[in-house]
Amino acid sequence: MQQNIQQLFNLLNSDQQKQLIELLAEQSKNKPKSIYNNWFSGKFPYVPEEYQSEVLIILQRKIELFNLTPQS
Repeated sequence: MQQNIQQLFNLLNSDQQKQLIELLAEQSKNKPKSIYNNWFSGKFPYVPEEYQSEVLIILQRKIELFNLTPQS
């Protein structure tokens, strides 16, 4: 699941990643910088198990939403 989360996260552009990180920070009561540094960057990024299912669902929905939105 962790690899799937990282692959989906990397499909988002930087603005979309920022929106996602802010949403996750709000939900997990962590700082956005902490979410980015610990969950999505570095050599061994890792989303804590308690959040993995939720993060995966949010990522899938965001990607579906962005793919359905007309591109300029």
